[in-house]
Amino acid sequence: MKTENWKFKVILFYVVCAIIIGYPFFTIKYFESHTALKITAKYLLLPIIICLLVILPRFYFKKVKPLDKVKRSKTKEKFSDFFSILFMLICSTGIFFGIAFSLIITTNKFFGKSESVIISQPIEKYTENITKNGRLRHYIEFENPKTNEIIVLEVYKKYKVGDVFQKEMKYGAWEILYSTE
Repeated sequence: MKTENWKFKVILFYVVCAIIIGYPFFTIKYFESHTALKITAKYLLLPIIICLLVILPRFYFKKVKPLDKVKRSKTKEKFSDFFSILFMLICSTGIFFGIAFSLIITTNKFFGKSESVIISQPIEKYTENITKNGRLRHYIEFENPKTNEIIVLEVYKKYKVGDVFQKEMKYGAWEILYSTE
């Protein structure tokens, strides 16, 4: 019964993580992902890794290792433990990085006052990309009128270089452009 309860908690954890990570992608139509990635990588990646390096070995030896019933030599056992913890570290870092990225996008929208701005900028670069699932994605680059940095946005139609991208957008709490329309 304890094993079933533990499995339920793990599944619940993954479901909550998926909801947190997916939320901004379903509620915010346009957002500046490059800036959010830079913020997450620069300020949160190292703390995430350090916390996981402290927590994961304890979690592994207390919760996961007792479930392993296979008998191995000491050397194989140590290699198995090392690679198990390393794999958990890589996967957990990806999950928590995704959560941090999504929380930055979400808090950008909900916290602070959102300053509205009408973007009317010429498109400097247009690229299209086909995903492995066959979905066509359109990306445009234009200059941010506030910071003069290049913004990369995923858009929902084809543009040409030189076309003017016009959209009412908002700057959120993290100074990241977004639009829910």
